[in-house]
Amino acid sequence: MRRLTLVLLAVAATAVAAPAAAQAPAVTLAIGNPTGGPDGTVTTVRYGQVVEVSGELVENRGPETVEVTITPYRGQPTTRVVTSAADGEFSITHRPTIRTSYVARWRGIVSEQEPFAHVRPGLGLRVRNARLGRFVVTLQARRQDASRVIWFQRRVGPDQWRTVKRVRLRGNRLGAAFTARLPFGIHRVRAFIPQTPGYLRATSPFVRVRGFGR
Repeated sequence: MRRLTLVLLAVAATAVAAPAAAQAPAVTLAIGNPTGGPDGTVTTVRYGQVVEVSGELVENRGPETVEVTITPYRGQPTTRVVTSAADGEFSITHRPTIRTSYVARWRGIVSEQEPFAHVRPGLGLRVRNARLGRFVVTLQARRQDASRVIWFQRRVGPDQWRTVKRVRLRGNRLGAAFTARLPFGIHRVRAFIPQTPGYLRATSPFVRVRGFGR
């Protein structure tokens, strides 16, 4: 589980009579297990993985209501309402299915930063019949945003993969059966999809298979 940490900091105004000089309350957010972005605001998960969004009201005055808005790429935002504990801590869990951002609101204060989770699609490959060169590939992603082309590749070097065939997904299916003959010998093969809007590039676990020539 990836952990997203939200820190909410309220700074009281220093002078009621001089609002122009007062310091406005602020909400700052940070992300656990950071993989990049300013102040560690980015993390990466695989499709189906759960993240935990948690935070703390630094100036706690007992249980408080916090709103966390969840916005998926090309999707409609939803809001989760959570009540902080007596010590000011709160948390929710969420399962992002595409790149998703998180914003916290507390007493009308909106977070200054917007942590988000990148998502890698789930990609699977299995051998149906090695002698006939028959394989099956499956994809886990939002149907309307999924890549429609998957690369079937074999390993040709320590860090080199050669594309044997491009497999096109038809209709609304997120999987396909296909035929691809391999040269004689033992090969490591995988499925691969490049980065697409809302998703990072992804590869399946490699599979060892015997080729029987073209």
